[in-house]
Amino acid sequence: MASGKFYQRPAVMLALALASVGGLVTLMGRLATGPQVAQKRVQLSSGEQSEAYPAISPDGKRIAYSARESSKVSAFHVFVRELPSGKAQQLTRGEGSDVAPVWSPDGGTLAFLRVEEGSAQCIVIPADGGSERKLAELGSPADSGQLLPAVSWNADGKSLVVVQSGEKQLPALAVLALDSGKLRRITTPPAGSEGDSTPAVSPTGSDIAFVRHTPNEGADIFVCDATGAGLRRLTFDDRGIRGIAWTRDGQDLLYSGNRVGGWRLWRVSANGGGPRDLVIAGQQAYYPAIGRNRLAYTDSPTVSAIWRATLGTGDTLEERPLIRSTGREVNPVWSPDGTKIADVSDQSGSDEIFVGDANGPNRVQITQLQGPRIGSLRWSPDGKTLLFDVSSDHGREVFTVPATPGNKPARVLLNASNASYSHDGKWIYFQSRGQLWKATVTGGNPQAIVQRDNAGQPIESADGKYIYFRSRRGIWRIPTAGGDEEEAFVPEHDMWGPANLQPTKKGVYYTEFERSARATVISFYDFSTRKSSIVFRMKNAEWGSGAGFSVSPDGKYILYARVDQSQTNLMLLENFR
Repeated sequence: MASGKFYQRPAVMLALALASVGGLVTLMGRLATGPQVAQKRVQLSSGEQSEAYPAISPDGKRIAYSARESSKVSAFHVFVRELPSGKAQQLTRGEGSDVAPVWSPDGGTLAFLRVEEGSAQCIVIPADGGSERKLAELGSPADSGQLLPAVSWNADGKSLVVVQSGEKQLPALAVLALDSGKLRRITTPPAGSEGDSTPAVSPTGSDIAFVRHTPNEGADIFVCDATGAGLRRLTFDDRGIRGIAWTRDGQDLLYSGNRVGGWRLWRVSANGGGPRDLVIAGQQAYYPAIGRNRLAYTDSPTVSAIWRATLGTGDTLEERPLIRSTGREVNPVWSPDGTKIADVSDQSGSDEIFVGDANGPNRVQITQLQGPRIGSLRWSPDGKTLLFDVSSDHGREVFTVPATPGNKPARVLLNASNASYSHDGKWIYFQSRGQLWKATVTGGNPQAIVQRDNAGQPIESADGKYIYFRSRRGIWRIPTAGGDEEEAFVPEHDMWGPANLQPTKKGVYYTEFERSARATVISFYDFSTRKSSIVFRMKNAEWGSGAGFSVSPDGKYILYARVDQSQTNLMLLENFR
């Protein structure tokens, strides 16, 4: 026994000695670096404008950003001001939207994307104001509910990395020479993808991070070298991404990702690994920008209500809020008999499905998901079941749930979205990785029905003879009994964001973006005249996945999500490391 104690004592003494050395090293480190300073989150915006797309100057003293009037949908313009509370200086004006300005390495020039009349341009302007210069035409911006950053300076200040698209080319990264304006493409998005966006050159200039998009509104971050070679994938979520930024030491990337119940900021090592949540930024954080011990980003808490309007023209048009809560109400859907309304609400802190009477009252909560983001929402033909898809850490999944409280949703499909029922209730149509499929109502016997790229949002016609779906630039259909697909019609306006198709006996309702009015509109394609016309303009519509609408079974009313309060603010995180 004594012998055992003799041999254990040196180990104990060694452990104590190592602990003392460790404590001394920690103390010396703290003395050398100083105490940890708490991060401080402050709002930069005054609330007078909607401000977004921040960029911090190389010396950390100024911020450039895009802003527009909060009271209406108008064009973005570029502004600059001193940090943290200097007076704003407007640098650009005009009809085009100027988004995502970036500082040159010397801090003397700003480059940004200008979108006007369906085309994108790269523009530069002195950071203190002055005459602007167009460097290059970059093609049409990608189909999206929100313009994405498309310009980043190379470290030498002599060229930029931009996003270039063509009529028969997916958006890709290109190097743009400052002196000559010549473009040289350096990435090649694969077939089946939606192209590349959001370039971000590393502090040393040796690497470029960017976002590669998939047809299901998903995306991941990739990194390549300055020539486009050495491509490697950094994230594997297939989730929406809005903005990426390098840390100043080039070791990590910060990005806004739609994962785990909201658009949060995530930090991931440039060498790969699992993303870490920057909790202090909240759940509606976009477009991060990093400066000296500072992080800026866009914060966009939104409160929206479900409005009901009469379909028609002239003085008979009536609008009123039907469903309102303390949160975001989106994606309303009338039941087949018109007596109930289902929608998605985050009033409880996460996306959940609620069902109420057609006039708004007697709402009950149907789901208890507590985390995943809910996308499309559909009723079964008999009005007893709801079909919906969610985005979570498991990817995109489709569930069914009885339209009464107290039932657990059943997962029927993996890697699928935008699901809808056939009129006989025997099949579910859905999209997966840019192609269209059908399966039984329990998810069995999946069959490909449209194998072309970029097909989405399948829904059966009122007579059950066709499946309508959206392609990149038009609305197509294919017989339910099998056969060749054909183009049904071409929308007259831009198809930014979801098309939200709703076929009826007389035609098809769908959403468009009317560029002249800068507004989301509901259009109707009439089968008898073979023409489309705008039947309703959505005021302050909730954009993106919340831009869904529903026409009542009798064709008299329309439901849509309307923003009651939208504060797009710039936030600053001091003492960021």
